[in-house]
Amino acid sequence: MKNATFKVCDANVHAGEKVTLALPLPEQYSCSPMYMPIKVVNGKHPGPKLLVFAMLNGNEFNGLEIVNQLFDELSAESLHGTVVAVPALNVYGLTHYPKVSPSGVPMADSFPGDVQGNYSERIAYIFTEEILKKVDYCIELQTGSLNHQSLPQVYCNFDNASLRKLAKAFQAPVITEVETEASTLRETAESLNIPLLVYEAGEAMRFDQESIQIGFEGIQNVMKKLSMLEGDLEYKVSAVFSKDEDWLSSPSSGVLHTDVTLGESIKKGEKIGRLSDPFSNESVTVVKSNLDGVVVGINRSPLIQEGESIFKVASFIDNQKAEAILEEWEELKPEIDE
Repeated sequence: MKNATFKVCDANVHAGEKVTLALPLPEQYSCSPMYMPIKVVNGKHPGPKLLVFAMLNGNEFNGLEIVNQLFDELSAESLHGTVVAVPALNVYGLTHYPKVSPSGVPMADSFPGDVQGNYSERIAYIFTEEILKKVDYCIELQTGSLNHQSLPQVYCNFDNASLRKLAKAFQAPVITEVETEASTLRETAESLNIPLLVYEAGEAMRFDQESIQIGFEGIQNVMKKLSMLEGDLEYKVSAVFSKDEDWLSSPSSGVLHTDVTLGESIKKGEKIGRLSDPFSNESVTVVKSNLDGVVVGINRSPLIQEGESIFKVASFIDNQKAEAILEEWEELKPEIDE
């Protein structure tokens, strides 16, 4: 059976076609036009429609690279279903860094959008109507914020059993539960009954090859799970499930010296870093973990202001099991890097 024609951006993408399109966006104040790049691979064979997108804030370069590599790799001849790849959802944020939008309103808080709203809401409305409503599954690619490096992990709604299976197929070492209400994008996807996975790894404004490769292979694994790609899915990593935790705030200002690494298991009260006066070694503040768990985020900036987020520790139902699995993943990393 032949796949159906996929309609997007006023264009018809026929079965077996692979195209790059430009979705018109609101003009800039200079009257210069702006477009969102949309890459579509419409497989020859019928199957699910998968949306993969990055750069919701405009600074997640790992996601940009993953999307472009995925598009280059996929063949419409062998694909079952359709892949819609958006390397940069927030084109304004990418081209006007560090501003995320003309009004400063984050795109993640602007869904499902408003055709007559502020700039971010208008972009969100276009994206929701033209793309999101036309797919069956969705994968968002994120990084940590600027100077905040994240351990590769997948966020999903644990209440959705089929979504948990897709999260396992991604083969990231950690799967983190996320509340739908934490993002209007997640709320919108939920209301449309579109399963949403969020892959987060690395940090903003940086390329991290390990994070890119894990994400690239993870999406392909999910596509195999959805029968969009042929081939057996190998489970090399038994992912651990975590509750999402807040970042630990710095108790004082100073130069941060980190004593732990990403993926390291720690105990409550254990020393994980220290803050020192840049002009003297006499004043040192010891930073201790506030719970048992695993380090999943670290602020890589050496200069820290009091109250700034510095470490993120995830807790698990079985910390011993989590420690063993993360050690297993660390041993696999040389294989991943080859």
